[in-house]
Order: sequence, then structure tokens, then C-alpha cells
Amino acid sequence: MRLQDESEIETVVAVPGEGGIAITHARPGARIAPLSIVQLAAAALIFSTGSLFVRNLHDTEPWTTVFWRCTSACGSLLILIAWRERKNTWRAIAGMGTPGLGVALAFAASSISMVVALSKTTVAIVLVIFALSPLAAAVLAWIILGERVRRYTWFAIGVTVVGVGYMVSGPGAHGSASGALIALTIPLAFGIGTVLIRRHAHIQMAPAMLLSMVIGAVASIPFAHPFAIDRHDLIILLTYGFAQLGVGLALFSVGAARAPATDVALLSMLEPIAGPIWVWVFLAEYPGVPALIGGTIVFAALAVHTVYASSRTAADAVLS
Repeated sequence: MRLQDESEIETVVAVPGEGGIAITHARPGARIAPLSIVQLAAAALIFSTGSLFVRNLHDTEPWTTVFWRCTSACGSLLILIAWRERKNTWRAIAGMGTPGLGVALAFAASSISMVVALSKTTVAIVLVIFALSPLAAAVLAWIILGERVRRYTWFAIGVTVVGVGYMVSGPGAHGSASGALIALTIPLAFGIGTVLIRRHAHIQMAPAMLLSMVIGAVASIPFAHPFAIDRHDLIILLTYGFAQLGVGLALFSVGAARAPATDVALLSMLEPIAGPIWVWVFLAEYPGVPALIGGTIVFAALAVHTVYASSRTAADAVLS
């Protein structure tokens, strides 16, 4: 008796659409679709512009930034949900159920941990630990979903960790142990969130992203000073959350639902490598040789992995 390979097992998933219920076939070992690549890459590049907004603030504390960023992102996500669902907006929000709550808690934990970790250790340490997200997602997807991680994906994960490590190498890569321990929550929570989105692909996750922003805003209130900022910073923060974070989360929630969790986490690595480039291009802040070389290594690994995975998908389609 031959055991069936994971990639040959199909699961029927009911996906609600505008014209009713569409039936799709999702395979646990399925490779990432081209549209999901575009959506996830766009989300990562949008997220990577965050440093431009932060650099243009006059003097706003991190927790105040979190409050206004999350609050304004709630506005854009709510508009998106209302536009898509029309009269069924509340039903869509309530319909996310326990899976949506889990996603919301996971991404809120990841976002809050990022802020706390950066207050206790360096950006370099946080970025290196964030680079463990694909590894965390791969292990969690294997345990929870049974998604088989391909050998070339493990190789891409390893290259990504090395590349990000080299990006932030140097005298700035020192920080407290407590900050590093808190930062470990980031890849773990991110991995849990992406796996839950993948597992419950039939549920609209934009409401979950909305709830995660509500949690983030509420959690920041005891530490923030929302009204102790000038008009300039308020406008930037509202734009930061509404246009950048809200749109990015909307794209991410759609793309992540139809892609293996490991690939989602890998494509998210575009964020830390593109961030320094935007600052260099628009604010003339030279990122340094290690950042450029390490970023090139990561980008090359992601590009080769994506192209190779797509070619394998095409080959499998022809053979089937």
C-alpha cells in the first residue's frame, strides 16, 4: 500500500464570493499562486515604507505612534469591509468567529512585541529575530496543517536568515537580553497568524485585521499621549495608518489565505530589505555596505525561490 503524498491530497473548501459560494480545491502541499505573490509582495513593499513616515515625525513617542497608526488603520479597514459587504458589514465582522479572533490576537501580539522590543534593544537585533518568521511559519504549518516544506524552501529560509544577519552586522548589533526575548514573540505570533489565515481560507480575514488594530490601539492607551502631538505629526500618523497600514493589511489578508504559510513569511522578508532602500532614495540616508549586500542576498534568494516554485507549479500542472 502506497501512502499518498501530501501534495496529492485535495481538500474541498467553500469560499464565499459576490455571486454565492464558490468551491475551490486547496492542497496542503500546494505551491503559491502568481496572484498571491503579487498581493503579498505589494503588502510587504507597502509595509516597508513605514520608516519614511517615522523619519518625518517631529517628536512623537513610540506608543503614541502605535495608537494613532492603529486607530487610523481601523478607519480604512472598516471602509474596505463596508464597501465589500454593503449591508452585511456587521455579519462579516461577527462571522470571523474564533479563527478570526485568533488571527487578530496573533497579529496584535506581533505588532505590540515589535514596539516593546525596539524600546529595549536595537533595530538590528529585532530584524535578525524577525527574519526567523519563515522558519517559525514552516514548523507551525507542518505541525498544524501538515504542509510539506520543500527542500529548496528550507534553503531559501537559511539564506534569508544569513542575509538579514549580515545586513545588521556590526557595532550596532548589541542590545539587552530582555529585548531579544520579547522580540522572539514576533516571529512566533506572525507564524501563528499566517497559519490560521491559511487554515481558515474560507473566512474573510479583513475583519480580523480590523480587530487586531483595535487591540493594538487599546493596548497602547496606558502608555501613549495621543493629544500631546502637533498637527504635522497627527497628519502623518493618520496617513501612516489609514493609507499604509490599512491597505497593506488588506492585501496581506487576501494573499495569505491562498498561499502556503512558509511562502507568506518568506515574501514578508521584502519589508526589512526594502525599508533601508526607501530611506536612502528619499531621505539620502546611506544604509551602508552590509545592508546593501545582505539585502541583495535576501532579495536574490526570494526571487530565485519564487521563480523556481512557479516553474515547479507549471510543470506539475502539465503533468497532471
